[in-house]
Amino acid sequence: MNSDLKKLYQQTLLQHSKQPHNNGELPDAASATVRNPLCGDEITVYHKTNDGEKSQIAFTAQACTICLASASMMTQHLATLPTPEAVSFSQVFVSKFQSKPDSIELPGELAALSGVLSFPSRIRCATLPFEAYLAAFKSGGTSESVASLDATSPATQEPK
Repeated sequence: MNSDLKKLYQQTLLQHSKQPHNNGELPDAASATVRNPLCGDEITVYHKTNDGEKSQIAFTAQACTICLASASMMTQHLATLPTPEAVSFSQVFVSKFQSKPDSIELPGELAALSGVLSFPSRIRCATLPFEAYLAAFKSGGTSESVASLDATSPATQEPK
């Protein structure tokens, strides 16, 4: 295994994918399901605001190691933020990965996801939970939205 691959599957990602945090449905929560047609990952993120500030966030998924780990770390990180900051963080997170920089500084365990930058086809695996969170937040109510992501979006294209 080369050093880039070791970096990608480092201990943090493996731990979160094997024992994901906040994995399960969240009753009476807004939710959104998002699919990646390229790899078949599918994730539903549940978002519930109790006091208008911090949120409860959970997920269910049929997804790869990177997507599961990203979802697990996402739920832990976003739950520590007031809802407006969680939404802003998610938007910036997705935007940063889509711009494909050489490196990204992320807080805490989320830093482990920066390894996917060496594997452009896996970027969508890392951003899918955040995109589902944003869709769940936008749904606002208890309705569920389902979206298949555009397979030709910049996040899924290989560099030229």
